[in-house]
Parts: sequence; structure tokens; C-alpha cells
Amino acid sequence: MANKVTLNYELNKNYFHVSGESQLAYLLLDIKPEIGQVSNTAPLNLCLVMDRSASMKGLKIENVKQAINNIIDRMDGNDYLSLVIFNEESEVLVPSQPVKDKEELKNLVDQLVPRNGTAISTGMKSGLEELYKNLADDRINRMILLTDGQTYGDEDECFELASEAAENGILITALGVGDEWYEEVLDTIAEKSYGKSDYIATPDDIIPIFGEEMTNLENILAQSAMITLRLSEEVKLRKIYRVLPSISELEIIQISERDVSINLGELDNDQGQSLLAEIIFTPRQSGKLRISQAELVYDLPGENLFQQKVRTDIVVEFSDDESLCKKINPRVMNMAERASAYDLQTRAIEQAGSGDISGATKKLRTAATRLLNMNEKELAETALSEALNLTQKGSMSSTGTKKLRYETRKLTRRLVS
Repeated sequence: MANKVTLNYELNKNYFHVSGESQLAYLLLDIKPEIGQVSNTAPLNLCLVMDRSASMKGLKIENVKQAINNIIDRMDGNDYLSLVIFNEESEVLVPSQPVKDKEELKNLVDQLVPRNGTAISTGMKSGLEELYKNLADDRINRMILLTDGQTYGDEDECFELASEAAENGILITALGVGDEWYEEVLDTIAEKSYGKSDYIATPDDIIPIFGEEMTNLENILAQSAMITLRLSEEVKLRKIYRVLPSISELEIIQISERDVSINLGELDNDQGQSLLAEIIFTPRQSGKLRISQAELVYDLPGENLFQQKVRTDIVVEFSDDESLCKKINPRVMNMAERASAYDLQTRAIEQAGSGDISGATKKLRTAATRLLNMNEKELAETALSEALNLTQKGSMSSTGTKKLRYETRKLTRRLVS
């Protein structure tokens, strides 16, 4: 059977100069669905874990209810849904069940009423218990977690539960509403479960973002995707980013002296994923050299196909012709520039948090310059504003920090939209 997924690559240059010195190359790996090979989407095993603390009252809670009802309308009897609500304690409002009587489910959703307190781990624990009831390899097992507040004293338990979810093939989408939640907590929950996190700036954004997440679930092609790079001698992988559908630095798992693996999670039917790797090597002589073999392994739960594989060799060509070596690949370099802007603001936020105001300010200003060069004027202004906050107040604003953190992840989407 032909592969449903293709694995192709581009380098930032077609030729690298034979210099005898170490050189940095950008390797762009495109993991895409094969044209005309759209996969059947697997049924859902979905748990919604929703904050019902007192701060959710008003438009937030009403829009959450409407967003959940919209999700119910898009599910069918092959899908399983559960709803857990939490404040200081959790309550299973909808036990895991097939989506058959939609009106009855919506009546249960209407019982979502705000109360005091926030303890995310209680909701996550109950949510996992519901997901385990109908956990299956041929389903998409997902938790959507939403909060608008800070959890108190149970962060480590949240992270342990996220790791447990990952071990059972459950990805967590962690969403924060407004400005009073800790992005580090939700980001870590998402990372440990191989899921994702996002920022919902206003209550009005709740319904469209839930709709976008549901569309993503409906478009999943493959799960449990992992890529292994078998590096040639004297070739080193410095960093690797996911650049599409959004930017994030990925964990490199060292499995032998020259072999590394990267967990990619899910691939969708439309865009797949693109990865940007920073690779260092030393050119020895003119000609072609295989610097790595890439192998992708993935599951197609909708078709009951598992451990599917596709491979490609990464070949670099060396030349002593300087004119050839000066030509660059604009697509790869555009991705690299956007990943660099994302990396700058990430390190700036880290330095600001550790008290290195000077270093953080410098990086934010550099990021602003690069963002302006990309015509990202609004984000550039945010970076400059936060640099000013650091010099005048010694800290960044919650709103500006979240905007930079989450909007720079989406920089590469402008290149394909």
C-alpha cells in the first residue's frame, strides 16, 4: 500500500562551500499528506475540562456553554464525549458516553455554574478517568482544558497527569482565557502531553477558538508520529523546531551516539507539519554527502493501520565555487527568520523572569527589529512596549507577555495563508 504521508526536505542552500571549517545549515523537513490520499478520520474520545471558578461568570461561562454546544452538534454516535468542571474540586457533569441524545447533553451543559476557587489538577484527574473508560487506539483521544485563573499549589501534580496522559496516547489542548493565568503552567501541561496551548484574549474569542480546535480534530490524518534522524559521523543536530502549523522548539531524544528521535504527535489532513533543524557539519571535499537519514513512523487510527514508515536520505552538495554557494533558498530562510524571532522573545521572557533586565530588553528590541522586517508591525510594537516596561518598571506586562509568547508561534502561518 502506498504511503499516506510524504517526507521531503530542502536546505537553506543548494551548495555549501568546501572550507574545512564547521558550517551551520538549516534543514526544512516537510511532512505532508499524499495528494489524493486523504485518510478517514477516526472517531473521537473527547473530554472537555472546564474551569467554573467565580471569575468565569458572565460572558466567559456563557460563551463556553455555547462553544460546547457547537461541538456537540458536530459530533455523532460514533464519538464519545465527557464534560468535567472544576473549581477547588471537580465534578463530572457529563460522564463519558456516545453522542446520541444531543439535546439531553446540552441540558447538562446548561448546569455549568461558576463557583469559587481554581485547582486544575482536580479537573485533569477526573478528565483522564473519563477518557480511560473509552480509550482505544482507533480513536482520537483528546482533552481540551480551559481556565482563566492560576492554579494553587498543584502544578507538579498537573505536570505528572500530563505525562500520564502522554503515556496513554492522550494529547491535551490547554487554553487560557484573559490575563490572570500562568502561561508556564499551561505550556508545560501541553508540552508534557505532546499537545498544544493557546491564548484566548477575550471572551468573544472562546467560541471561534473552540470551533477551530474541533476542525483540527476532524482533520487529523495520523497520530503518534515520530521522526528519527540517523546522523552521519561528525554531523550534529543543534536544535529542531516545528515551524508549521505553528512554531515551537521540540525535544531531541538521544537514542544512540548518532541517532535522535523527535515526537511529533498528530498530523492533519491539510497541512501536516514542517520541521526546521539546525545542523552543523564540516565539509571535506567537493561532491555529494549523505548527512542523515530521516525516518517517519506514524499511525492511521481511522484505517486501523499502525507503525507506517517512510524514509528519505538527506544529501548535501559541496563545492569550491563561491558564486554557487552564495545562493540561498528563500523559503527555508523565511522559516528560519521567523523561528529566530520566536526564539528571541522566548529567551527574553526567560531572562526577564530570572531578573536579567538588560539581556531581556536587548533581545526584545532585536526581536522588534526582525518583526518589523517581516512587516509584523503590531507584534514589533508589543516587543518595544515590553522592552520599555522592563526599563521603567522592571517587569513585563501580563498581556504583552502572552501576546508575544503566543502570537510569535503563528508567524509562519502568514507564509502559507
